[in-house]
Amino acid sequence: MRILCTCLPGHGHFNPMLALAQALTGAGHEVAFSTAADFCPHIEATGFDAFPTGLALAPQMEKARRRYPKPAALEAMDRFEQFVPRMLAGVAAPARAADLVPLVERWAPDLLVHDETEMAGPIAAAVAGIPWADQSVGILRPRAMARLAGETLAPLARKYGVDVGPHAGLYRYLYLDVAPPSLQSPEIHEVDVAHPVQNATFLPGAEGEVLPGWAHDLPHDRPVVYVSLGTVFNAGADDVFEAVLDGLRAEPLTVIVTVGADNDPAAFGPQPDNVRVERFIPQSLLLPYCDAVVNQGGTAILPVLAHGLPLLLLPQGANQFHNAQACLAAGVGRRLLPGEVTPEAVRRDVDTLLHDAGPRAAARQVQRELGAMPGPERGVELLERLAADRRPLVPR
Repeated sequence: MRILCTCLPGHGHFNPMLALAQALTGAGHEVAFSTAADFCPHIEATGFDAFPTGLALAPQMEKARRRYPKPAALEAMDRFEQFVPRMLAGVAAPARAADLVPLVERWAPDLLVHDETEMAGPIAAAVAGIPWADQSVGILRPRAMARLAGETLAPLARKYGVDVGPHAGLYRYLYLDVAPPSLQSPEIHEVDVAHPVQNATFLPGAEGEVLPGWAHDLPHDRPVVYVSLGTVFNAGADDVFEAVLDGLRAEPLTVIVTVGADNDPAAFGPQPDNVRVERFIPQSLLLPYCDAVVNQGGTAILPVLAHGLPLLLLPQGANQFHNAQACLAAGVGRRLLPGEVTPEAVRRDVDTLLHDAGPRAAARQVQRELGAMPGPERGVELLERLAADRRPLVPR
């Protein structure tokens, strides 16, 4: 079986698909990826072919801001719910479809798997007459967002002469649900083709990734706190990093901060011996050494919780406010909104994570839920059924 996987060009969209792709190849199937050209080298480093399609994130965002200025000017959850569906369906999807439709015709996959935010995939699959599956990247987004995306995508679907449904192609054949019950939205029960398939306990990385030597010699007499704002929203977030560093550097902790490939650790000045500021460290290799995590609330929350680690969430954009609210409701951590991030608040909330049993117990409950969910091998079975039956897979 040939499977083409499509995703937006970002770690938070590709990483949730990698464990399934590796399981598919392990089962003897042929898998390739499609995304923007600038992200293809990262995919190729994991051993998969990658075909360039569509826009990189920066021009996608800039074009969307110009096209949808009023939704783009909103903040936090309002911006996520009103701007993001329009950007994905009205800007990202048309540009990617122009490349993806001929790619699918040329490469001739048996089915297509798209990350739930990549909306050209269902159109290309429908044009080719093959089924497609939705790979969730975390907690189910509000279905109202999918309906708005469907309205925005409709002209593109008509242009290609296909009908992908009212939700921009989502929920048609198969929705691979990676979220554990404690975090998942009740709206998941409205998705008839949702099947649980977790990937958080399978932490893939690029071939050859290793921890820096000092990470193997961390002191055992103080907790380790890992700080990251992901790979996109770290840009322009120096004030957030500085608040975290100011709040934690004098505490009896080991603090490890990754600021991103485009930021300079030296810009944050000299640090005491208990603080490390790096551009990048493989999270999958570092988490076993950690006691708590400060995070922006992106897709990395699930691998963090798969280690039973409590979270301090500092949402910056996209679905992070949504995820942070779900984590707060589940009791797995604390949340500071942008106007609340001060050294004192960070110090207080990290202290709570390390010394209050509640967040750690809740995180370990989610860890158990993830461990009880079927893994990528179940996703392989479902995709094999979908390719054979070519109809929606409604759980029996």
